[in-house]
Amino acid sequence: MGVLKVGLVGIGAQMQQNLLPALLQTPDIDIVGACDSEAARVCEIHRFIPNIATTDSVSSMLDSMSVDAMVIACEPYAQREISMRAMQRGIGVFVERPPCSTLGELRSLVDMARQCGVRTGVGMNLRFSRPVRQLLELAMSEAFGDTSSIQLTHYVHQPHSASSERDRALRSFLLGQALQTIDLAVTFGGGELVDVQSRVQRTGEALIVEAECTFSSGAIASLLLGTTLPHFEFQMKLFGSTSTMAELDDRGNVTVHGAQPGSYSESTAQSPLDFGPDRGGYESELHRFFEACRTRTRFEADFRSLLATYRIVEAICEADGATDSAIDSERDSAAMAEKERYSSPSADAGLGRYPH
Repeated sequence: MGVLKVGLVGIGAQMQQNLLPALLQTPDIDIVGACDSEAARVCEIHRFIPNIATTDSVSSMLDSMSVDAMVIACEPYAQREISMRAMQRGIGVFVERPPCSTLGELRSLVDMARQCGVRTGVGMNLRFSRPVRQLLELAMSEAFGDTSSIQLTHYVHQPHSASSERDRALRSFLLGQALQTIDLAVTFGGGELVDVQSRVQRTGEALIVEAECTFSSGAIASLLLGTTLPHFEFQMKLFGSTSTMAELDDRGNVTVHGAQPGSYSESTAQSPLDFGPDRGGYESELHRFFEACRTRTRFEADFRSLLATYRIVEAICEADGATDSAIDSERDSAAMAEKERYSSPSADAGLGRYPH
């Protein structure tokens, strides 16, 4: 398969600010159409691609445009439905996170992808960013040894008016704000997810989530997630069996320490010029997704890869008292909380100062 024909769905801020700049740098794809339910917004695509065909209907795109893959950046409930329809027609799909609202919905997406034999991808760009790739390379080195512990801190300032119900607010935060941080625990944990222990504290409408995740590799990931600070704060610490520790901060700086006397300590600071879709991981993830479509191989950040991440989300919600009967209403709340991210000019501010 040579040049891939690509259709875009959802021409909001996430598409315009992050995905399109990366797509325009991706080789061997031809963006043939764009779709958005709001006519004024879909016309924004002409600032990037003057003569592209546009429509306000996904059905019209599927019926009238021949596409090999679709890049979708909408609310989660819409992304799930659009992905299902596209996969049934043999079209590969790349969707922004979160791809859906519940573990059950994710499993249905995984099943459909398997049945239809299509490639899928989720916008977990932090996995593909330069600093995280640097950490992954370190974690696989003999000098680092086996990963024994991962510590992740993620605080955001989030408006708390989206929902008055505790289950909805918690799920909305975990899916809309903390999903990539939870995914880092899975990415570096290795092996199968064995156990999740968690508790949630509330101060008014603000949340603090503490979770400990155990993996079959022996690694333990400790998560501290919250909405109590007036600013963004992120930190990741990775501990190896050779008494080596690596730290990633919210500016993308990586520092490595050897704990033994005479061992090394080094720091890699990101250049002020080293911003944009490649540093944030957007260009790399999209290039790898389309290459997977072209070669019919698995893309590492596909729907199936997020099953353990969603299991952690579900475990936290269930431990806090969420019930199966609340899932449908939670889906609506999560969709509303995400809508602003994809449509407003300031949407997807990312992991604060560190582009995600």
